[in-house]
Amino acid sequence: MFTEESFENVVIEYLKEIGYNYTHANNINRDSKEVLLLDKLEESLININKEIPQTSIKEAIRKIRTFETNDVFTNNKLFHKYLTEGVEVTDFVNGETVYNNVKLIDYDNIENNDFLVVNQLEIIEDDIKKIPDVIVYVNGIPLVCMELKSTSREEVDCEDAYKQLMNYKEVHIPSLFYYNAFLVISDGVNTKAGTITAPYDRFMAWKKINIEDEVIDTLGIDYKNLDTLLYGMFDKKRFLDIIKNFILFTPKGKIMAQYHQYYGMNKAIDSVEKAVDGDGRAGVVWHTQGSGKSFSMTFLAGNLVKNEKLNNPTIIVITDRNDLDGQLYNTFCSAHDFLRQEPIKCESRADVKEILDGRKTGGVVFSTIQKFVEETGLLSERNNIVVMVDEAHRTQYNIDGKLDLSTGEIKYGYAKYLREALPNATYIAFTGTPIESTDKSTYGVFGDLIDVYDMTQAVDDGATVKIYYESRLAKVKLDSYQMDLIDKEYYNMQVAEGVESYVVEQSQKQMSRMEQIICDEDRIRQVVKDIINHYEERENLVAGKAMIVAYSRTAAYMMYKEIIKQRPDYLNKVKMVMTTNNQDDDEMAKLIGTKKTQKEREDEFRSLDSDFKIVIVVDMWLTGFDVPYLDTMYIDKPMKAHNLMQAIARVNRVYPGKSGGLVVDYIGLKQELFEALKTYTNRDQDKIQENEEAKAIALDILEILRNEFHKFDYEDFFGDSDKVRYTLIRDGAEFVQSIEIRKNIFMEQSKKLKDVYKICTSLLSKREKDEVSFFIAVRSFIMKTTKKGIPDLKEVNSRISKMLEEAIMGDEVLVLTSAGSSESFDLLNDDNINKLRALPQKNIAANILMRVMKDKVEQVKQKNIVVSRAFSEKLQKIIEKYNNRNDEKDVFEVLEALIDFKHELLEAIESGDAMDLTYEEKAFFDVLTSDPEVIATMDDDILIKIAKDLTKTVKENMCPAWHERKQAQAKMRLHIKKLLKKYDYPPNKSAKAIEDVMEQVTLQCVSGM
Repeated sequence: MFTEESFENVVIEYLKEIGYNYTHANNINRDSKEVLLLDKLEESLININKEIPQTSIKEAIRKIRTFETNDVFTNNKLFHKYLTEGVEVTDFVNGETVYNNVKLIDYDNIENNDFLVVNQLEIIEDDIKKIPDVIVYVNGIPLVCMELKSTSREEVDCEDAYKQLMNYKEVHIPSLFYYNAFLVISDGVNTKAGTITAPYDRFMAWKKINIEDEVIDTLGIDYKNLDTLLYGMFDKKRFLDIIKNFILFTPKGKIMAQYHQYYGMNKAIDSVEKAVDGDGRAGVVWHTQGSGKSFSMTFLAGNLVKNEKLNNPTIIVITDRNDLDGQLYNTFCSAHDFLRQEPIKCESRADVKEILDGRKTGGVVFSTIQKFVEETGLLSERNNIVVMVDEAHRTQYNIDGKLDLSTGEIKYGYAKYLREALPNATYIAFTGTPIESTDKSTYGVFGDLIDVYDMTQAVDDGATVKIYYESRLAKVKLDSYQMDLIDKEYYNMQVAEGVESYVVEQSQKQMSRMEQIICDEDRIRQVVKDIINHYEERENLVAGKAMIVAYSRTAAYMMYKEIIKQRPDYLNKVKMVMTTNNQDDDEMAKLIGTKKTQKEREDEFRSLDSDFKIVIVVDMWLTGFDVPYLDTMYIDKPMKAHNLMQAIARVNRVYPGKSGGLVVDYIGLKQELFEALKTYTNRDQDKIQENEEAKAIALDILEILRNEFHKFDYEDFFGDSDKVRYTLIRDGAEFVQSIEIRKNIFMEQSKKLKDVYKICTSLLSKREKDEVSFFIAVRSFIMKTTKKGIPDLKEVNSRISKMLEEAIMGDEVLVLTSAGSSESFDLLNDDNINKLRALPQKNIAANILMRVMKDKVEQVKQKNIVVSRAFSEKLQKIIEKYNNRNDEKDVFEVLEALIDFKHELLEAIESGDAMDLTYEEKAFFDVLTSDPEVIATMDDDILIKIAKDLTKTVKENMCPAWHERKQAQAKMRLHIKKLLKKYDYPPNKSAKAIEDVMEQVTLQCVSGM
């Protein structure tokens, strides 16, 4: 049996391997009421502080043993100051008062410290004896406490370890935690670290050992969660670096950097050091929204402030928002001890100049980019200024200038004026959304990409939750005329990005027509009615907090009035948050209030228990606003690119019981959303999940549960008798548990149903909701009566694979990566095919394969229209067979047909290799040979040569938005016609070939090839 004692020994062996000494607690001579190892502490401090008299050493030890309060957090914060800065003591030498700083740790000479791991240490406090599993001591100080749960016991896990540590801290042995740097919990499979104030969901894995390593997989055969945390966090140099430089305190708690923050900011520190001696461009850090970017910037600033190579720099934090009372400034203010100074907020350009003129070193200064406008002039020539820019994007940072065709004027971005004001400063940029691949100017201003922590990794790590997408356009019944106008508007907005101003103006004119449509009274009434119905279906799933993003101030006001009209009792439940405007009528102005009102509403909305549940916004709160329990966003406003991604990230924060954030679309954002995702890493592009597909998953799970209950009649549950319902729940629980396999399937599938139900509640019928309620109630009954605890927390051990889990539980995600790139059929490798074949739920397996094949054929269309056509027809026949299935045999045959289809499609995609044709050349070859008569009359060698020349010709004559310009299209047709004539392509076939080639080229152009 692999017991907790066995697991302790494993952890001890790991730590011994990296140089820690070990002793069992029984071998330590100590008072069991004392958590410090006093002999070792005194010996170490004398060794570290050789120039300081022993009387001062003893006084320092007295100070760290004596606290004025019994509050763990207060004492821990004070001790952390001692730990990182030393203990200031007063001594008397030869009749004179002498001040000494006693260092508790030698951070400069790592091996000058004593690293010791101890297990089974008995601690007695208030006559209560407790024995923590493993304690890591440095110089006799208990810096880390570990609680380990047996790997072989399914009924206990990491959460049990966390609860035990919290009981130790809050009730039984709080004095141990006065000295704690951080805590570690593990059940063998999962190993996580967190601080004494961190909730369980903020205990995180440490997923890489060295800075250059790749992040480990979340699950799989090579999962080495324990290894990476112990080797990664407890390497002696790294361990002390984390303690000294990557832990900070705010009034609300103790924050320790997660692995992506630690390694990312160390890369950033190195980049800044190099940039100071170079061209001043430190680079760009991309950490996705919700992953702690504000704290990352704080960690960086605090480390730069005390970096000796930077000569006590002044840190200037630049935001792109006028409102500085946001999360970033507040985060810096809350961490003023870590920064060693209070941040300064500049209200004007004159403030910035006065601060820089008044000091030669130091300072953390906040300003907005808008203050660096034309002709600001020189502010400072100092080279010990580091400018940290938040949310850097090319629309604000154009240095080279852009010609306005209507005026002939060259307009520059803010970056030019910022650089002219601070010519010798070092610049580093942070962004929560990726900088577009076409945007060279941002990298030109700031330098190369320093570190990436993308949406996928944040979700895998539990740093954020998944975002789900649901379209409700059909629910509000916009007529075709309105829809046509909206479609045109999106098209024009897309065109307007980064092009001439007259196109922007044209788009703005159409936007005025948009407001007439969106603010139509009938439409507002329908949208509000649907929002209320949708909200009331979900309000008790998490905390009932929702955000409505309105098109304009007028739209917001109309929506507010309509909500109150339809639900008078919502008067305290819904409020508007927007800037004041002198043109508002009295009633609207009163509802909006002052800037003070906005601040009060922010505090009220953040309060979990307040009546204020639904906020209506236009622009405010769409960036830098963090409410973890906000789980639903209703959008009725066109947005795109990083603005859209920043907005929807408001619902991705982690909160207990929150399985995902939901974005509900009333304006038609789907295409814009997927366009925005194209700028993310490839694996991020399937992380926004459609709510209709969540519904499909829920219905599939219902089907599985119905099959398991086919011998148990629960029809009367849908009647009116509470007693009958209770009896059926109780008897259903007994029925489930009568067979172990049935129980395992039920517990696993009902857990999945419970999670996905939160996302798609509004799309299910009453009967389906009632049926879900029955199964969840049966599950709850079993959970409350079993002594084993929560069996489904170990579902992770039975998942087929990570990608298959995504396919089944990922709500049939939309795969947006381009076909023909280096991506392969990851889900459909031979290993996963075998796992799909083994799935007892053949319908789910077939649906997974059909979805992936549909996506793949659609992707192939962008590169090879002929292959796409042929395989679309084949796939449609397979789907029709599935739709007309009669029994399980038919499903099995469909599954095998889909697997054969996959191999045939892959072979077709790769067939160009045998002819030495690139993917693009092969597409043109297939177009040219789609007619059998052409194959019969022309040699393959000639057709191959035409395909290669066609590819070259197309590239030479392609220009931006080529497919939208008639003149460019005509020119392209002419070149293709000449080329076909040159090689004697059959004249009676050339007209169709030209059109097919044109269609292929258009698809490639649209897909960004």
